[in-house]
Amino acid sequence: MRGRAKLRRVFDHASKSTFAQIASGRIRCESEATLQLHLAQAISLALQLELSEPYETAFIELEKAWVGSRSGRIDLWYGFRDPEYGELNCAVELKFPKRANHREPNNRYDVFADLARLEEFTEKYDLGYLFVVTDHPHYHSAKRYSEATASFDFRDGSSYNAGSQLVYNTAKPHGEPIVLQGDYQFSWSAVRNGLRFLSTEVHAADNR
Repeated sequence: MRGRAKLRRVFDHASKSTFAQIASGRIRCESEATLQLHLAQAISLALQLELSEPYETAFIELEKAWVGSRSGRIDLWYGFRDPEYGELNCAVELKFPKRANHREPNNRYDVFADLARLEEFTEKYDLGYLFVVTDHPHYHSAKRYSEATASFDFRDGSSYNAGSQLVYNTAKPHGEPIVLQGDYQFSWSAVRNGLRFLSTEVHAADNR
């Protein structure tokens, strides 16, 4: 699709730059909200570098309202507008599960719920990204998970096959079963000062 490469370049540059600054200690980041702020700043700068057409403009929004079967707010929404070529849109969902927050295994469910929301977004728009940063090896390197929630697995090297049902088999499930439209291979960055990140691209099923 026209322009998708521009959206990719913006996110690739901004996400790697933001992670590098956090991991090196140049910027302090203790929460998902702070991660959102720093990534938004990096995306804003990268957008300016990608403006190429005479009347093209860039935009970025935080906490953009989204109405659908998984209604809520998209963490980051950015893209380009051009009177001749139209509009390009990319949504980003963020997660920053930390060793100290004790929300396991709900965090793993929420990651797949974000992927489902991004798939719904890209049925109408152009591109989406899930961006996860963590200091907890449980999410990328755990030897195993409990049987009740083992299907919610995005460890390094794991995969998801389109159409597979993910079920939270506990007495009080955290949410409804999830079925994704696409195939996914999960690949984490190398460890840097105790942190790793996962960047997963999502786009419409007919263009996978």
